[in-house]
Amino acid sequence: MTIRSSFRPPHRRRPAAWLGLLLAALLAGGPAAASSRVHAPVRVPPRVPQGVGPARVTATAAVLMDARTGQVLYSRNAHLIWPPASTTKIMTALVALQAASLDTRIEISPHVARFREGSVVGLPAGARIPLHDLLYGLMLPSGNDVALAIAEGVSGTVAAFVARMNDEAHRLGATQTHFTSPHGLFNADHYTTAYDLALIARVAMRNPTFREIVGTRQWMFRPPVGPSRSLWNHNRLLSRYPGADGVKTGYVHQSGQTLVASATHNGWRLIAVLLHTGDEWGDASRLLAYGFTHFRSVELARAGEQLAVVEVPGSDRLIAGVVSDDVYGVVAPGEQPVRHVSLRPHLALPIREGEQVGEVEFYAAGHLVRSAAIIAAQGVASENDLQRLVQWVGRLVTHVSSGAVL
Repeated sequence: MTIRSSFRPPHRRRPAAWLGLLLAALLAGGPAAASSRVHAPVRVPPRVPQGVGPARVTATAAVLMDARTGQVLYSRNAHLIWPPASTTKIMTALVALQAASLDTRIEISPHVARFREGSVVGLPAGARIPLHDLLYGLMLPSGNDVALAIAEGVSGTVAAFVARMNDEAHRLGATQTHFTSPHGLFNADHYTTAYDLALIARVAMRNPTFREIVGTRQWMFRPPVGPSRSLWNHNRLLSRYPGADGVKTGYVHQSGQTLVASATHNGWRLIAVLLHTGDEWGDASRLLAYGFTHFRSVELARAGEQLAVVEVPGSDRLIAGVVSDDVYGVVAPGEQPVRHVSLRPHLALPIREGEQVGEVEFYAAGHLVRSAAIIAAQGVASENDLQRLVQWVGRLVTHVSSGAVL
């Protein structure tokens, strides 16, 4: 990688007319250091190709996203408002996992036991079923009654649970999403976008319990009342595409077939979202294959890696500028990322450890791939006038002594 930095070494004065400089130091509080000039790079938006990608995608809206970074590798009508149908349940499961333990026993209310709209598992009234088991009933056969049971059991009321779903959606940046139910049956005020669903699924797939559930093809449901029965995952991609490991299907008449799919190759996960698709398994397979074939995930910087050296006026110390976490990006085969480092102008003491002192941007083929904050690896405290003067005089005496002829 090529490193471009705006750091400029300090200008050093020769030890001449030192009495005048000493007086100036006393008046100004110490010698002034030259400020670094920051060259701001030309801002190029991240690559979000529109309509360029797989040979055929039938979906009205589609997104292919890198699960690690959120980088969009392909999109079609990514921000088109659309009813999500049962892909809603990705958020239902995510909120439930955040709010309650898996061994929480949820009592099935009479209302839930009577519910028969759309896909249902059939839960006996009064039964107390662990959340763990209900989550399998939610995500594999897409039980709408199970979604209501989870909402009531976790938050007391469905309305309270749905409020948490909306709060979490906005927290994740899914700002074009609004839920009115935990199951996704059609409501004109219940909507999302392909991009928002990818954001939600990306976070959900970080949860190991969620991943285990959505990657399961068949599970034995053993309620405390009634016979045991097998629950089968509606997501046929698990058996049709190598590396497929989740996440959720959906359908209501108003939305058509919807699918959020995940696959992992060599530790690299992609998320594909399809809304109103006429060929969900084919579209998903082609979209995922396109991503794994035409892109690669690369480590751009490691956590703690020094990317810049920062000079702060008023201090002799140079501060190492590092990134706090590993930085990854997605590029096309053959592309070599280039990084551009820019430092904050007019930095002043004190500098706290972890304080942002600049930014690094990674480019490939002229496109911005990722950006990350550069932070101070160590702090530097303020120095008072006397400390600066003593240090300055010490340096001056050293320069004069080294140049003296005996």
